Amino acid sequence: MDILTNIEQLSLLRLMSLTSPTLPIGGFTYSQGIEKAVEDGWIVSMDTAHDWLSGQLLNGLTYTDLPILIKLYDAFVCNNRIDIIKWNQILLACRETSELRQEEVNRGRALTKVLQGLDESIVEDYQEVINTNHLSGFALISVHWNIPIRELLLGYSWSWLENQVSAVVKIIPLGQTQGQQLLHKLIELIPEIIDQSIQVDEQDIGRSQPALAIISSLHETQYTRIFRS
Repeated sequence: MDILTNIEQLSLLRLMSLTSPTLPIGGFTYSQGIEKAVEDGWIVSMDTAHDWLSGQLLNGLTYTDLPILIKLYDAFVCNNRIDIIKWNQILLACRETSELRQEEVNRGRALTKVLQGLDESIVEDYQEVINTNHLSGFALISVHWNIPIRELLLGYSWSWLENQVSAVVKIIPLGQTQGQQLLHKLIELIPEIIDQSIQVDEQDIGRSQPALAIISSLHETQYTRIFRS
């Protein structure tokens, strides 16, 4: 039986803290359009929620979030500021609505404050950059904590999915057991999308998601809402 070294155990624990819903970056306040999709009848059940979220995993995370996270991780390892800035800009350009871009900025700013509270020296050379988006701070601290890239991709995918399922449970609403059933089905896709994301060519990074863009745009002007995006 393989036994993790103390360093490997510490890296895993730090990844768990980084992906915890208690991390004060406001992940639970964003539905990424799900709130409007429910109001308009796009998502009305566990099955339609599964269809929506699996589409986000297989398109959005596979071709945008995860490949860009890999690029940022590699750039921080090499201290390649040019590539860090480049992939920051590409990430923000891939957020197709005002509220999705603002979410990225808000979560980046919040994560920067958390990292400053842990060890200001971690972020002092990159504060201006990581303030602009969540993924950059996520990559920076993971390099600093020696979190392996595949484990980082697993943690990020899990954190994103858990937040989205939580939003679905609250808005439709679903029961807690149904929420766990939905999560159980969707996490089976995560190893596959990570394998695919690692193989994505640079020119294929940044796939458009028209349905997400439409529902997010509509959510920006939704009459009443509880989620910020």
